[in-house]
Amino acid sequence: MELIIKPSSTAVLQEPQEQEVTEMEKKTQMFFHDAWNEYAVILPGEAGKFSLSLGAGLHYYMGLSRMTMASTLNFLTVDSPVFSWPLIDNSDQFGRQIGMFAKGKYGKLEYRFSLNKPFATDLAPANVTDPSRAVAVDNNGNPSFSKAGYVEYQFLDEESNTLPFKVGSYLGTKKVFNVGAGFYHQADGTRTSVNSNVEKHDITLFAVDAFADIPLGEAKNKMAVSAYAGYYNYNFGPNYVRNLGTMNIAASDPNFTGNKAIAGPGNLQPTIGTGNIIYAQAGLLLPSQAEKPKIRIQPFAAYTHKNFEAFDKSSNQFDVGANWFIDGHHAKITTQYSTRPVYTNPTEKPSSKGEFIVQFQIYL
Repeated sequence: MELIIKPSSTAVLQEPQEQEVTEMEKKTQMFFHDAWNEYAVILPGEAGKFSLSLGAGLHYYMGLSRMTMASTLNFLTVDSPVFSWPLIDNSDQFGRQIGMFAKGKYGKLEYRFSLNKPFATDLAPANVTDPSRAVAVDNNGNPSFSKAGYVEYQFLDEESNTLPFKVGSYLGTKKVFNVGAGFYHQADGTRTSVNSNVEKHDITLFAVDAFADIPLGEAKNKMAVSAYAGYYNYNFGPNYVRNLGTMNIAASDPNFTGNKAIAGPGNLQPTIGTGNIIYAQAGLLLPSQAEKPKIRIQPFAAYTHKNFEAFDKSSNQFDVGANWFIDGHHAKITTQYSTRPVYTNPTEKPSSKGEFIVQFQIYL
């Protein structure tokens, strides 16, 4: 049985007021991130090394992509790009849903599938008279069961699937190259309103991705390259867009008379929506000549291209930074400069703004 308990933290995701979802509806000051039980039906054997485990509970086997099930302890960049958690704190609880899952391996092929009951959402769609201007919002009423899955082939070293969490950077301790594909589907997950006629829409999400973590050289404290690339195809219904801002403390200025960002104040940006997303990141762990180096440095960069149905123009954004490892991922400082698109008109090309982030991480 896997039981992980963590204290609730301050909400890090924020939306404009009319779209805000209250975390306290699902999360008290202490809540379960993961609480599931599983049973090993078939243990891995020599012939094909097939294994199968069945489980149920509040779980993270949500399919779709590697980054949808990413560990929050060993990111390459300062944080998740967030869009890889497409339901975050709407119809899931911090990337989790309640349901049943099956996981296992067949040789170098790893699989995980789940059938879940999404959390209910009830945002009211804005009524329009022009069908082309209908905007889907999260409103699943008494939600239908969701179906999710992810399959990947591990060409080099095999990764453990004892827990659902996928490693972001191994720092040269493994030699990994994986290619995977996944999906998520829920019937009637969103709604629109045209001339007061409400229409339901399915949530259908697909992704393909690749991950590599390769040590370079034979010497101690050698270099290592970490890289990830993914293509995400999202359909939440017409013109669906969700604006999110990580640890956003900004508020609207009622006296501001210029062109306001559609997403809202501060670092809010269109993060998740109906359309396509291409994402890539890469980092290089630099070598050290010291026997026991006090600090290892890992510069990295990431690129995101979003093409959402709600906007006529696509957007591009970049992240550049470095990890300063004191004790691997157990103690590190991360510095990162990130850009984000700013739309003031859905028909025009977005401008760009940036932010510099410093993060200190420590865990035992």
